[in-house]
Amino acid sequence: MSGSFMNIERLPASVSRRIAAGEVIERPVSAAKELLENALDAGASNIRISLEQGGKTSLVIEDDGAGIPFADLPLALERYATSKIRTIDDLERVHTLGYRGEALSSIAAVSRMELRSRHAGASTGGVIRCEGGSIVSHSEIPAPPGTRVQVDDLFFNLPARRKFLKGSTAELKRIIQVVQDYALVHPSVRFRLSNDGKELLDIGDAGSTDEVLTSLWGLEHRSVSAEVAGDRTRISLWWNNLPGSRRVSVTAFVNGRRVQDPTIRSALNSTGASIYGDWIIMVGIPPEEVDVNIHPAKAEIRFRRSGPIFELVRRGAADMLLRAGGFEPRVHDGPDAHGDGGALNPPGPGALDPWENYVPQPERFTKRPELLSSRPPALPPTDAGAGKALFPDIGTGQERKYLGQAQGGYLVFDDKRGLCLVDAHAAHERILYEQIEDSFAGGGIETQRMIFEQEIPRAVTAAVTLHREELSRMGFTFRLPGDDGNEPEDAVMLSVPVLRGLGRLSPVEMLRAAIRGIEEEDDPSKRDREVWWRWARTACRDAIKLGESLGREEALALFGRLERCRSPYSCPHGRPTTIFLAGDKLKSWFER
Repeated sequence: MSGSFMNIERLPASVSRRIAAGEVIERPVSAAKELLENALDAGASNIRISLEQGGKTSLVIEDDGAGIPFADLPLALERYATSKIRTIDDLERVHTLGYRGEALSSIAAVSRMELRSRHAGASTGGVIRCEGGSIVSHSEIPAPPGTRVQVDDLFFNLPARRKFLKGSTAELKRIIQVVQDYALVHPSVRFRLSNDGKELLDIGDAGSTDEVLTSLWGLEHRSVSAEVAGDRTRISLWWNNLPGSRRVSVTAFVNGRRVQDPTIRSALNSTGASIYGDWIIMVGIPPEEVDVNIHPAKAEIRFRRSGPIFELVRRGAADMLLRAGGFEPRVHDGPDAHGDGGALNPPGPGALDPWENYVPQPERFTKRPELLSSRPPALPPTDAGAGKALFPDIGTGQERKYLGQAQGGYLVFDDKRGLCLVDAHAAHERILYEQIEDSFAGGGIETQRMIFEQEIPRAVTAAVTLHREELSRMGFTFRLPGDDGNEPEDAVMLSVPVLRGLGRLSPVEMLRAAIRGIEEEDDPSKRDREVWWRWARTACRDAIKLGESLGREEALALFGRLERCRSPYSCPHGRPTTIFLAGDKLKSWFER
């Protein structure tokens, strides 16, 4: 330091307002979240969000809530002015999403903002306009009931902050996610979102969270759910185990507030199981048991007693993971030592032991027509594995004998050279993986028109709109709202790529995997590989299960296809597909 002394002075209001605003409003999604929470606190049943360039140029949120009296409009823009709390005791029992009185003031300080509102019961409304935190006009006008907030040129007076914003698509995706999240916890509210004049979302107006999840995830989603209760606490959980997913997404709500909390994520991780996929966790707890006044953005909370919350979340997650794996969790009728009122037993030592909780499932004998099909593949097979044989001395395989299945489903083959054990699941994974790889390597993916149009889940529709051009190069075509001048109620998929190895994968699963690959790989030159890798991982889920009964022809066909693979000796995950026991070795063991 230079050692020079500067007198302490009060910062000008224009500077202090911008410092405070920077704590609350980081990017367009921050403004959208604050305004959505205000609308929900006002009891809105319809909320419309209109964006330009993902909210960077303009963000408009309209609701039909209680509205603001005309005389209170200037006060609504003052920092620490709020209708949510009055005393320090109220701060200990916050029931609303907003309460700090900072949102509108912070947004106004870093934008050109217009607020129109008409209070319930009033005959007219009012409008107030401000720029950079300074009120420009305030007048009485006719207005529909509710509130409309328009935020233009966000961070126009903070060029450094504006420079660090992501592209319009990235900012839009953040806002879409927030809207979808709040639709889950407020299912009766209708949320509509458009960007640059195109409607992307129309969700909610439903009877339950499960209905909203069905509209977002689609009818074929494989989610499981659970509900656990403790002393004045109730927790609801949903888990969508996305095929091929390598990430864990946790969306948590505490008393309807969207938050980030390490207790909840730690409880999920403590189950000791694979928890990849999407988790929705809603915690209902007395307001005095949680401290929401942690951060200006209200994204963090602190439980006054985190131990019971951790235990309940872990208990519910353990229940779901067991049921997802075909096991039955243990339950009891009386309250336990923690006073949880008959909830699931805590998963102590051995609680996740499948032998202890296993419920026999009916045996499923599934023929595999794709193994026996003589129909030529959509693309010619590669010649890279031509002539390769796991039994090199056998030219055509005609002298190979299939002996059956042993030790839980391993295929046993015999020929002149010895015995070969094949892990049917690993072998089929390798076959599917290379078929998909070959389809991409062939260049120019073929497209197949669907006989019946496939409705796209609403959670996927927005991503399809954003990445439509890239998806079309992969073989997908769609009809979306606004195409050809019509307004179909739902977005639909018209055609899908023809890829060998994906015959059992549903069109929506193919589409989801492609979108995840596009969004998680920043380098466009590597996206194709990321997408086919995800398709292959997803297809592996439908590979033959170890223990699935195969007929002689199916087993021989599987072995023949494995021989033609480029890397027949291991599955894509690195596990061996075959073990060979040479006849000479067998003779030596038996001293022949």
